[in-house]
Amino acid sequence: MRNKILALTALLSLILLVFLIRSEGIIKEADACLCTEILSNDSFLDNKNKMPSVKNCIDTFENFENAHLRCIKSFKFDHPQIKKDSLKAT
Repeated sequence: MRNKILALTALLSLILLVFLIRSEGIIKEADACLCTEILSNDSFLDNKNKMPSVKNCIDTFENFENAHLRCIKSFKFDHPQIKKDSLKAT
C-alpha cells in the first residue's frame, strides 16, 4: 500500500512539473498591456526573429489593436455615481 501511494505521488508530481514547464512560456491574457508596448515599437517588430517575446505576442494577439483591446478589457473601472441636487436647476 505504501508503494502505491509513493508511486501515485511521484506520478502526480511529474504531471504537475510538466504542466508548469509547458505553461511558463505561454503569453497570458494579463500580458496584453505588455504586448501593446512591444507591438507598438517598430524596432522590436523589425527584430522579431531574435526576440521570442515579440513572436509570442504576435502569435497570441496578432496585432497591436487586438492586444490593446484586451489590455483595456483587463482593467475594472468603477463609474462614479452622479448625484443630482434637486434644489439646483440644470
